[in-house]
Amino acid sequence: MIKKGILLIASICLLNFSCSTDSEKELFSENSLVGTWVISDVTREESSEVNFPQEIAKNLIDQGCKIITYTFNADDTFVGKDKLNYFVIESNGAGIEVDCPEETDTLVGTWDLNDDQLTITDPTGGETVITVDLNGSTLIIAGEDIDEDNYDGLDIVFTKN
Repeated sequence: MIKKGILLIASICLLNFSCSTDSEKELFSENSLVGTWVISDVTREESSEVNFPQEIAKNLIDQGCKIITYTFNADDTFVGKDKLNYFVIESNGAGIEVDCPEETDTLVGTWDLNDDQLTITDPTGGETVITVDLNGSTLIIAGEDIDEDNYDGLDIVFTKN
């Protein structure tokens, strides 16, 4: 009888701890995403042969160019700004030159984070679901989720400002 009582108490404790941990984790993830995220690095998967876009991005990041910026607000609204469509690549005697574009595309909408699945909904109701790796002040998004034609095989790293 005593063993059954101890097992019952232990089961209730374990159930109680696992329920609170899940809800705390979900709350932490949602709150962790709120803020402004700026591209800080571009990394390449070991098996990827993509190098040119990575070199351009790293060069622009080193110059302080905010190629991509995402702002996730606490009211679940979202503003994304990127300069990807405005790169002008010039060739000179020493190699290539890419300046930070002045022009910026802006996307607004709403966002929802469920585990590692981030859903962005635009004003017309169109949804984009991407897998994210959120760890403290670092957010990683697969390059193909940002621009499949040019960044497949790259990981885009963002740092929270």
